[in-house]
Amino acid sequence: MPSLDDLPPYRRAKLMWEFAHFGEHGVEQMVREQAGQPCHLSGVPKPSSPRVAVLGKDGRFHLMSDGLMLCAKGRTEQGWEHRQICSWTETDEGLAEGYRAGGTHGSVERIWFVQATAEAVPLASLPPAQRCHSDNYTVTMHYWPPPPARTAVVRRLRAALVEALGPDCHLCGALPGAMVDHDYATGKVRGLLCKLCNRTVEECPHVQGCPKADYMSNPPAADLALSYPPYLAHEPKASVRAHKIELLGFDPLAPWRPARPDASA
Repeated sequence: MPSLDDLPPYRRAKLMWEFAHFGEHGVEQMVREQAGQPCHLSGVPKPSSPRVAVLGKDGRFHLMSDGLMLCAKGRTEQGWEHRQICSWTETDEGLAEGYRAGGTHGSVERIWFVQATAEAVPLASLPPAQRCHSDNYTVTMHYWPPPPARTAVVRRLRAALVEALGPDCHLCGALPGAMVDHDYATGKVRGLLCKLCNRTVEECPHVQGCPKADYMSNPPAADLALSYPPYLAHEPKASVRAHKIELLGFDPLAPWRPARPDASA
């Protein structure tokens, strides 16, 4: 039966950090209980053909994959059905878009049907303002390629990963790669992940036998020997860090944190 101590030191520390609310004993129990039950990936099916953006007669571009318009609720004789609920709040200061505490709330549902034209464009060239914004867009927004990274060094890393290993997530393979993932203990880039995988990969409690554990043990980008700039690594807020320390009684990531004047805080 695997235990928390069977994980590599940094993975052990990261797991305690992510699940600090369980306490160290609770994290240990989770590792034991989850043995043999691999983590689930995004659940999004891998497309059999490249996704494309097709101009609709409503003037916006819509995401198509394997013959389906992903931002639509379904297809009818009138076209691809789209729905969007617009809500507002009326207060003493006037109207505000969306729901706000207090005031009077209202909403209206708009339904429209889209006929696709034959014009298709590369996905990466479309800014969000030109994309369909139906309610289903919030579900399918992860299907669109991300905008360019803000910093030149991350743009170069992403380009190198795409050239060597492809543009789709190097873990689930179903969604566009959006985040340059790296090992905080070594600084080495592990791969290009979609937003969903990037958010959950280090929550994996498995020693082995799981796609996420295997990804971290044998990163697809290991042979590229790319390093992530340490000054761009995420650092949690001091309040979050203090709360985690309070829950556990210690900072599990302390050995990997750079020395700072407030390190004892």
